[in-house]
Amino acid sequence: MESEAFRAEVKPQEIVHRIIWIAFVGVIPMYVCAAYLLLGRAATGDRLLPSQPLTIPFVILSVLGAGLAPYMPRIVLPEARIRQLLSGASGSQARAGISADEYSLLVLLPNFFVGFIVRLAFNESIALYGFVLALLSKSFSAILPFAIVSFALNLMVPMPLNSVRQRLAGLDLQQGGIPTHPR
Repeated sequence: MESEAFRAEVKPQEIVHRIIWIAFVGVIPMYVCAAYLLLGRAATGDRLLPSQPLTIPFVILSVLGAGLAPYMPRIVLPEARIRQLLSGASGSQARAGISADEYSLLVLLPNFFVGFIVRLAFNESIALYGFVLALLSKSFSAILPFAIVSFALNLMVPMPLNSVRQRLAGLDLQQGGIPTHPR
């Protein structure tokens, strides 16, 4: 159970994270609307993805982006850095009304922000590839599979506070967030 003091400290950061998440998710329907307004429902042929030389490269880039996106937070903030931050936080004084575990979460939370943004950006780039493909092929339908995948992936991105909890659960920690096996 989280203390009221902890919730008060975390709430402004969570609001910022939620606004940024909404911006990344919300731009995807905007790409679809822009493609529709620019192209209408005109299609080149009756295929879903019209013949365009860049279709395969964009699909490959999208698959790579979707595959790498979940690993980017771990690449941006490796376990060694988390352990270093935790060991530095263990010597600091915790704030009034906040337990040592909650203080560890507060110390780590800002460091998870970059990985969160990078993961959202990787997922959003898939919709951008579809938008560019739709414009190049002059077919509105080209954006749809890319936008759907991008939208679904960004809906599944956890908020940074949840990511901190998941990553800490995966580390071998003693009571108070002190690493048991420093690396």
